[in-house]
Amino acid sequence: RDLDTTLGKRMDDAVKAYDRDAARKVVASARLLGLERGRIAALEARAEGIAKPGDRVKDPLGELTLVLNNDRMVGVPGVAISRGKYAEFARATGRAPALCREKASPLRLLAPRTWESPGFDQGPSGPVVCVSWQDADAFARWYSQRTGTKYRLPTAAEAQQVGRSDGAKSVGEWVSDCAANGCTRRVTLGRTWRGANGSRPLDAQRGYDDVGFRLVRE
Repeated sequence: RDLDTTLGKRMDDAVKAYDRDAARKVVASARLLGLERGRIAALEARAEGIAKPGDRVKDPLGELTLVLNNDRMVGVPGVAISRGKYAEFARATGRAPALCREKASPLRLLAPRTWESPGFDQGPSGPVVCVSWQDADAFARWYSQRTGTKYRLPTAAEAQQVGRSDGAKSVGEWVSDCAANGCTRRVTLGRTWRGANGSRPLDAQRGYDDVGFRLVRE
């Protein structure tokens, strides 16, 4: 019974981490140690059922596509964090909105832009914009603590492995990569409704009305 419990726990850990090699080692251990045939078959079935790179899995943030990065499996969503989901974070933490648009812009003084009022109509399911890289990173830490699962901003390499589901207004996305010494500027990727495309280095403390973010799950 102790052996069955121990191997079952190791299989649980392997399944949770999408680690097929670790799962197969559990099966090999079960055979070597003489576990009952039916239990070995059950462990084999769990090992072979583990998702592979390219497979899609369910997550509270939406459907994730699994990608392999430095021998670790991570789940990358095809959609950006929604305005409604970000609103939960803002209410729970009391985080002040980031400045959105250039400081020198007279429009910022006449009609300040924030993630709540980006300057165009947007429902709760639309991608949140006018959030800084620092806002996005804070959201990731808050959501990880709330769910007990590690979420973070993707690297540029991870973000480029998965296609995006653009809505009515395409937005670029913050990634974890630094664009300058000291990381005062961070990289954004993607085509936006303002006509930007590809990689852009932007001020990490500012929000932009054509930039949102996604999170990956480890």
